[in-house]
Amino acid sequence: MNNNRKRPELLSPAGNLEKLKYAINYGADAVYCALDRFGMRASAGNLTLSELKEGLDYAHAHNSRLYLTLNTMPRDSELAPLREYARELAKITPDAFIISDPGVMDIIKEEIPNAELHLSTQASTVNSAAVKFWGRYGVKRVVLARELSLDEIKRLRAEIPSDMEIECFIHGAMCISYSGRCLMSNYYTGRNANGGACAQPCRWKYFLREEKHGETAYAEQYGDGTYVFSSRDMRMIEHISDLVDAGIDSLKIEGRMKSAYYTAAITNAYKIALDDYFSGSPFDARCLSDTERVSHREYGTGYFYSSPSEDANVVNENEYIADRPFLATVTEYDSEKRLAKCVQRNKMSVGERANLLSPGTFGEDFIIGKMYDAEMNPIESTPHAKMEFYLELENAKSGDIIRGA
Repeated sequence: MNNNRKRPELLSPAGNLEKLKYAINYGADAVYCALDRFGMRASAGNLTLSELKEGLDYAHAHNSRLYLTLNTMPRDSELAPLREYARELAKITPDAFIISDPGVMDIIKEEIPNAELHLSTQASTVNSAAVKFWGRYGVKRVVLARELSLDEIKRLRAEIPSDMEIECFIHGAMCISYSGRCLMSNYYTGRNANGGACAQPCRWKYFLREEKHGETAYAEQYGDGTYVFSSRDMRMIEHISDLVDAGIDSLKIEGRMKSAYYTAAITNAYKIALDDYFSGSPFDARCLSDTERVSHREYGTGYFYSSPSEDANVVNENEYIADRPFLATVTEYDSEKRLAKCVQRNKMSVGERANLLSPGTFGEDFIIGKMYDAEMNPIESTPHAKMEFYLELENAKSGDIIRGA
């Protein structure tokens, strides 16, 4: 058993209230989310103030924490609205605020003196001196820059006070720009990436044009393709022991733009991997395969084992891999009738193979049997988006996910 080592927090994305609840139900110790402004994912669903209150209450009822991201870099014209936000947030105070801009920190500290402050990865923190500086400023946790290796994180951890927390991204999309501070989107489209509106130009295909003759050539990365700015998705689920040994306090999953199914499945896989590690059980390869059953790009290990100067994290093909469809969610279950009330997410048909995913499990395969519409008329398929229907199942519970097998 590994009880002598501190178990890190598992921190999951919550792009909206539904995703927040899925993350918590499937094992997140904490979630991070944003309101409709001042977060780095402006096109995510995000939360209203009333939803934030509901989400905070839900998290606390399930012994989880909620962190609010205010990590954009606002201009002077945005500071007055930000202060108004802060005054409203003083009535709902989240468990922590994730901030990158010192001016934003000052506003939060002035309006919410008891606020817990976390420094965003956008602040590009890469050394222990910077961590100590932010600690003196009142920051409790620093989200380290993604460009650090595990050896560098270990060295940093050894140099900072034991009560200063460090957080690292361990799964999800990577950005080609240093700590995500990108100007490409603004240059090409006028959409400010540092204001949360990135158009993701790093995912586009690029060409080289010879200046004198005007001939176009493919911009190849050692023959592997032309997506030279597009990074692989990070996956560290096989390396839980290395993450724990490095002294990381919070393991962060990226993905506020991803689906509720993605949030649930990835959180669930990492929760199982952490449980196994701390119980002394060997790594279960099904954790790895479950990360393949969601939409993702090619996987890599970020910069934990390689330098940012290496090309190991550039994709060969800039396409999403979607191995299993998200078919439905279970909203109610009648154990006497063995009947699950469901909401459709993708079409499913009688006779197809499916998998029922419950928190803490790898799911159970089954053949889709009898289905009924909302009026209990027999149906052969579920063709309508978000339609309610009933499905005969041996065992299920509210919150379970039905996905392709």
